Amino acid sequence: MNLSIQEIASASGGRILGEARDAAITSVSTHTQKIQAGALFVPTVGENVDGHDYIQTAAKNGAVCAFTEKENLAQTSDIPLIYVASTRRALMDLAGYYRRKHNIKVVAVTGSAGKTTTKDMVANILEQRFKTKKTIGNFNNDIGLPLSIFQLEPGDEALVLEMGMNHAGEIHELSLIGAPDIAIITHIGDAHIENFENREGILHAKLEIIDGLRPGGTVILNGDDPLLTSPASMEKTKPFTTLYPSQKSIISAETIGLSESRCSFNWEDKTINLTVPIPGAHMVMNALLATVAGLTLGATSEEITKGFDYLIPAEGRLKVETAGDMTIINDAYNANPAAMQEAIKILCAENQRKVAILGDMNELGHVAEARHREVGQFAKEAGVSLLISIGELASHIHQGFADSANSLHFPTVEAFLAQWQNHLKPGDVVLIKASRGMEFEKITNSIM
Repeated sequence: MNLSIQEIASASGGRILGEARDAAITSVSTHTQKIQAGALFVPTVGENVDGHDYIQTAAKNGAVCAFTEKENLAQTSDIPLIYVASTRRALMDLAGYYRRKHNIKVVAVTGSAGKTTTKDMVANILEQRFKTKKTIGNFNNDIGLPLSIFQLEPGDEALVLEMGMNHAGEIHELSLIGAPDIAIITHIGDAHIENFENREGILHAKLEIIDGLRPGGTVILNGDDPLLTSPASMEKTKPFTTLYPSQKSIISAETIGLSESRCSFNWEDKTINLTVPIPGAHMVMNALLATVAGLTLGATSEEITKGFDYLIPAEGRLKVETAGDMTIINDAYNANPAAMQEAIKILCAENQRKVAILGDMNELGHVAEARHREVGQFAKEAGVSLLISIGELASHIHQGFADSANSLHFPTVEAFLAQWQNHLKPGDVVLIKASRGMEFEKITNSIM
């Protein structure tokens, strides 16, 4: 990055306060501890912290300019400030400007489940042909996505962006900023349904990913998802080339234990054979979506296969680990009903004693009790040997399991950690999964 203060002010619709120095802005940060010399500091305002209070700290750590919503701070600031109505809006506007400065191919990915893994798959494929950047971790909101765009450097050829949301209108803004050439939607489920009346509302929110799609762009939708193949979806995607990868394109798929799935696809008379180094049949569809994106951008069958050879599961996402004689399926990063059931399927494919440690699934609103109870019923029918539920909502998983001899419920993670060794045995295969707010990584860390 190499932007002038005047350029940043113009791109963000801001006004420079103080003397605008000639120093180039070489990075953007929202955290003072991550500031690099030459950075633009973007203070954000949250419920408990106001980033404006840390502008001076940012300056001491190397920032040479900062956005501000408070004009009076110019009187005490050691660095020039750019006065804007909203620092978050200014951050997004600047990211949109910076993205348009780069002549690259952009792939955007969203969905109720599987978007982070699919993003990583697409990036791995494109890296075999292009100089590629991708979303940092799961930085997929109005702050994280701009920071991912600011990674771009001269010579970059492709960017893969994950776009998340929990309210209508969020992906619309992210899509306008990212201006993708290809948009992928993996699945429409109940994640974040507390902010919507039904799944159709979630569908419309996810379809906002098309709002910034460039002319001549391509939309790739899961052809096995009834909502993504509905008339409402088809109407929205009508102006673009729309592809529907589905089970019809999967020649074969074989899950090999907890380590991988081997599969073959046929797409437009091309046969692709690959190994997905992540367990679960649902990963095969994510791999197909990523494969179609790669082929659309010119990747060869060999490049696609090689991309999967180097794929590493993200931390806390179906990562299989060993703890002594126990096998841990670490899927603790997040949870929704569909993903929870897929993880249970993976667990129950094993022959050893199968222990499911399941916690609250958040943001399910009016369907929360029913969805948790359904997960419990599914776990029982699938063959879980011991169910351990943790959390207020997860008590409904316990109820749905309806087998007091083979299930335990704990109100908190701490209550379980105080006695987990009494319930897990050598040789167990243990699934650990809950929404992010439950902090189930504490359980994984303790067992490991």
